[in-house]
Amino acid sequence: MFGKQMVDGGVIDHHTLEEQKCQLNYELNSSGKYFAFKEQLKHAVVKIVREKYLRTTAFNNLEQLQAFLSELYVYLVDQMHVALNQSTVVASPTFTSCEQLRLFAHEAEVNEDYALASVYYQERLARDRQIVQHWLDYGAFCLLMEENIKAQECFREALSLNPSHLHSLLLCGIIAVMMEHYEEAEIFFEDATCLEPSSILSWTLLGLFYEIQENDIRVEMAFHEANKLLKARLAKEKNIAEAAEGGGKKLHTLSATVLRTAPDGSPKVQPDSVEPVVTIQLPEDDPAVKLTKKLSPTLSKNKETSQKVHGEHSGCLSQRRLHVIPFLHAGSRTGVGMFMAGVSFVTMPVCGFLFQFVHRALAHELLCQQEGPSCEYYLVLAQTHLLKKDFSKAEECLREAIQIDYLNPNAWAQKGHLCYLSGNLSEAKECYERTISFVTDASEIHFVYLRLGSIYLKEKEYDKAKRTYMLACKKSSSCLTWLGVGIACYRLKEIAEAEDALSEANALNNNNAEVWAYLALVCMQGGRQLEAEQSYKYAMKLELKNEELLQEIHEVQRMVGFGNPSF
Repeated sequence: MFGKQMVDGGVIDHHTLEEQKCQLNYELNSSGKYFAFKEQLKHAVVKIVREKYLRTTAFNNLEQLQAFLSELYVYLVDQMHVALNQSTVVASPTFTSCEQLRLFAHEAEVNEDYALASVYYQERLARDRQIVQHWLDYGAFCLLMEENIKAQECFREALSLNPSHLHSLLLCGIIAVMMEHYEEAEIFFEDATCLEPSSILSWTLLGLFYEIQENDIRVEMAFHEANKLLKARLAKEKNIAEAAEGGGKKLHTLSATVLRTAPDGSPKVQPDSVEPVVTIQLPEDDPAVKLTKKLSPTLSKNKETSQKVHGEHSGCLSQRRLHVIPFLHAGSRTGVGMFMAGVSFVTMPVCGFLFQFVHRALAHELLCQQEGPSCEYYLVLAQTHLLKKDFSKAEECLREAIQIDYLNPNAWAQKGHLCYLSGNLSEAKECYERTISFVTDASEIHFVYLRLGSIYLKEKEYDKAKRTYMLACKKSSSCLTWLGVGIACYRLKEIAEAEDALSEANALNNNNAEVWAYLALVCMQGGRQLEAEQSYKYAMKLELKNEELLQEIHEVQRMVGFGNPSF
């Protein structure tokens, strides 16, 4: 309220300070912020009473109550003075970094716990509102929730922090298209190409935007520029590769692999330098082939690929706009095409209207692949079907992807996710086990570990569950990874290790009901009734929904002889 006066550096007299104090009190009371802050403090005090003084029951008489209140008041005042007397503003120590919060938010998204995901994204912003990526991630989440206005605010806030940030410009353009503000969108996309004229991504998205607008001339111009940049990049990569080989044979770096044996006897794979021969192409009656037969005759040679998989996407291009295709054939299996780069960017916040961008980019990618659709093409196509819960089409795409590149860890990971989501846990387990056998990790390996570990727990393979969750903790620890370790250790009767793991989980997120429930079980096994009671109460306060776990707590409570009625 009075920040400007403080910044000006002028001396403020006593009368002015009193006026400001009155204005502040009025604002706090009239806005409800005073009451809200008081309620927030109330919860903090209750937590201190329970955790520091271990008080969870009522007092027997008034004298005990008064004595306790006096002791508590002295403690709270002392702590208040400690905070107020700090000479410098120092951020309070936290158990989690901003990167961990991003991981936790993504975990919550995947588990469809969107309320929790929102909390984590907002916590990142509260930590530091000056970081562009925090705003972009929260904006992408708002897009997923179809909160377009809020997403627009986030992207514009990111752009205001750094007007030269390319992705902020592009996302502002995309959200403008979604809201049908086409003039604004054009400005953002044009600014992006001016800011970084060498960006293939910017020119590709600009071309896709003009294609939506049916502006044929500018579509051709934008795609021509993107294609020119892509050719230059591929030529440079080729020269570097040849130089590395001493001017010898051309490098092939995509997906061919060879097997080797790991120390534990499990099969592992590692990259090799020989590319597999792929002959999968489109049938002659496919719409894309009919429209581009003269431009890309190799597409019509093979009749075995299913029209059902490709047809709806290749049909996104109208006949009268196909004159731009001659400029789009620089993409090959030796590098990522410009349209796949566009797809990868747009699918970050994919939802609703954004599928229009995705499908157009995939249609172009399909047409400019001289050797037929790539594995990456099918993986992205499968991802769009998974997002729409269209499991049958996703399965078809993944079948094609695996046929093209049998040893691609991302293909097996996505197939595992498909089986997991459709309830086929046995096949999901096989796919996940194959995925983690590769030397190169899948891009979403964290969720492979989480889901594989959960399958092991359901099938009572607790040793395997423990190892899998420990691998996840080593890669990227979270409350869920440590909870998995804790559950597995508890089932293996490793009570001390279980408590350590659950304590780690609780430090990362003390609002997980299952963590408190298992802590209650661990404490009961150790004969610590008071701690078990507190943990149980927290689990119930957080609305524990696992009925089997709740029943187990009651059974263990009867076995160990705890008779407290609060259980």
